[in-house]
Amino acid sequence: MKHELLSIGEVSRMKGVSPKSLRYYEQLGILTPAHVDPQSGYRYYAMNQMIVVDVIVTCIELGIPLKSLAGYVGESGALDIASLLAQGRTKALENLRRARLSLAQIDGYLEEANEQERLRGGAEPYLRSVANRCILYAPWTEPGFDAKRYLFLTTRLYESAESAGAMPLYQWGMARSPRAEGARWCVFVEAAIEDDAFAEKISAQGGRTGIRPIEGADIFIARIPAGAYRGTRIREAGFEPCFRSVFEQAERLEGAIVAAKVWEAEIHPADYVVELLERQ
Repeated sequence: MKHELLSIGEVSRMKGVSPKSLRYYEQLGILTPAHVDPQSGYRYYAMNQMIVVDVIVTCIELGIPLKSLAGYVGESGALDIASLLAQGRTKALENLRRARLSLAQIDGYLEEANEQERLRGGAEPYLRSVANRCILYAPWTEPGFDAKRYLFLTTRLYESAESAGAMPLYQWGMARSPRAEGARWCVFVEAAIEDDAFAEKISAQGGRTGIRPIEGADIFIARIPAGAYRGTRIREAGFEPCFRSVFEQAERLEGAIVAAKVWEAEIHPADYVVELLERQ
């Protein structure tokens, strides 16, 4: 019978798993050798145990804690592979969802970085086209700009993202409705929404919908409309002076406004640059 078994070294080479790891799986009770030589202590495994090794490796790749696998070992000592793979499938789908949102985050940053590179050094004001942007936002109720309140609301927006099924993107700042609609300000974080049906619901409800409130702030999801925007850049030493300048310049503007942080490698860390866009 022994000639039908695989030594721990053979399993290691076949599956790319170190002998140390195989011994650890044994300690956890999730992979018991088919035979242990009573004199040498050498461990041997049956061919039908190789699928167990594959499943364990898959769980590791999915980020499932190894110690949790012990809960899938039955009274006979065998691993309940079907139940474990069902959990693995759920985990894989969640990882896939997060990967899609992360890809949207990366693509959004690269797209905006390329646009800012195109605009850098050109004449101001300039015209640029802005695509539909989905945002998480919190209404701004202060009479002017207050850095502490801004930081508080921005933190709450990031905290609320997961419950909204959203991935925060790299753009954040403040936006204002047209003066004819009350010139109401908000703090926003651009976000990718995976659920297309939910995105359609936003449009059906006039462009915004509320989500689960976070303590100290009402949080909503909305869309910044696509179109042509007139842009300028405001640069100050620090984000508070920068947004104070945004508020001052906004007093002279009538249309919808988006004021978003601009990322540039050449910007000194003490400086802050905001792109002020007015919809045309």
